[in-house]
Amino acid sequence: MNRKKILLSCIFFFLFFPIINSVAFTHVDYIKDGNYVFFLFDLNASDNIEFTVIHEDSGNFTLFLFNRRPIESFVKSDKTLNEKIFNHRGTVAYSLDDNPYINYTAPLEKVYYIEIILVDGGPDSFTLTCEKDLTRYYLPIIPGFRLEFLLISLIFTVGITFLLIKKKMSK
Repeated sequence: MNRKKILLSCIFFFLFFPIINSVAFTHVDYIKDGNYVFFLFDLNASDNIEFTVIHEDSGNFTLFLFNRRPIESFVKSDKTLNEKIFNHRGTVAYSLDDNPYINYTAPLEKVYYIEIILVDGGPDSFTLTCEKDLTRYYLPIIPGFRLEFLLISLIFTVGITFLLIKKKMSK
């Protein structure tokens, strides 16, 4: 009888006081050298946020925080880090440590972006932890049109339209 009372009281205790994990967001990913991952999130003025990136093997990860929407990855074609990222207007914080970490307090209410880059030592897995939910962000990749194809198509369309109108007017 005592066992049933103890078991029942334990069940009620854990129902009313659940075990809570304090980390709100965890993302695990596997990337190769020169690859990157973006996330976005919003902060109110004076909100504080912490990011931690822990790698599994010998990868050299970097962590960057932007207050403007990034339109490029700042990774060169040879898979090295472009030095322009350090002077970019939107870069507000970065970490080049072995396990990158950023603690940031937002001065303004806006949308912020983070970028995780595997500079070398990869491929490798990493775990990103943060106390706020993050949304995956992808760089906009809009394919360009060949100008000569566009001009030829435009001239052909205008020519056919002109011929049809001329033929209709002659009847």
